[in-house]
Amino acid sequence: MANLSWITLKGELQGDISENCGSRNSIGNKSQTNHINQIMIYALEHETTRQQNVNHHELQIIKPVDRSSPLLNKAINDNETLECEIFLYRTTTTGMQEVYYKIKLFKAHISNIKLIVPHNIIENGNEAQERVSFVYESISWEHCMASTSAYSLWSERTF
Repeated sequence: MANLSWITLKGELQGDISENCGSRNSIGNKSQTNHINQIMIYALEHETTRQQNVNHHELQIIKPVDRSSPLLNKAINDNETLECEIFLYRTTTTGMQEVYYKIKLFKAHISNIKLIVPHNIIENGNEAQERVSFVYESISWEHCMASTSAYSLWSERTF
């Protein structure tokens, strides 16, 4: 089984969008006490390409419908500036979870939100989820355990 990832979102207007998103009221029996103020991520995709110059692409996450869902829709509606921090976990040799990789988005904006409610006959057992895409002014990557990091600007991007 893949390890879960988590994201925290702070909005310029709304403040801590991820507050209580890991709670039982927000995500039901998937709640985890160590992640009460984080948003659960099922999947994450990000791509950076290069021909002559570096090309940044949207960072996309897939997440459950939770407490943040209405707030994220407000953020896209208001073009709210966000600070995002993503935590990737892995299992240690002792069976514990550890943060091994972090991604930070600076001056990010939501560019797309797609609500996905599965077909209740064909996809029985699946739950409603959202695909959220972010564009950003800059990004940093840090491998916490190997002590390496990098930073890049999406300089040609206009919000």
